[in-house]
Amino acid sequence: MVVSYPSKLRILIAGIGDLLRKDDGFGPRVIKKLEKLKLPDKVVVKDYGISCFELIFDLKDFDEVVFVDAVDFDGKVGEIKLFKPKARKMDKDEVVRSIKLSLHELELQGIIDLAYSLNVLPKKVLVVGCKPKDLGFGLDLSKEVEEAVDKAVKKIANEIVYFKKE
Repeated sequence: MVVSYPSKLRILIAGIGDLLRKDDGFGPRVIKKLEKLKLPDKVVVKDYGISCFELIFDLKDFDEVVFVDAVDFDGKVGEIKLFKPKARKMDKDEVVRSIKLSLHELELQGIIDLAYSLNVLPKKVLVVGCKPKDLGFGLDLSKEVEEAVDKAVKKIANEIVYFKKE
């Protein structure tokens, strides 16, 4: 399935994850490979790592966001899953508690909920998640997640964003 977008839409592909926590580095590694592709001007590819404050501020400038992250779900290690998350409006106390955390302590759903509560979450949100094997300390991805990086790049290039010359 190829999805094409009107040329006025701005799309952010945001990698999230900690390169020091083995498979949690999935998102940044996918972004590194996507950065080597020739993409339309409307598509911005950025590795946010654990700098989620910057991500929250950037979201207001986009019509759509694709989050790329290690996500725990029922499935096999290294499996790629695309899904549309449900955003939940946080009450004022939850927002304050979230902001008091250093935002890298928020999981992806917390980031989505906070962005929604602050009215900066784009209307279209998609997650490209990879089931991790090991989130312990270390620099290397597990074999299964390493193999999933190229699969995720292909899914993003072929199914999520229609990369064509305009």
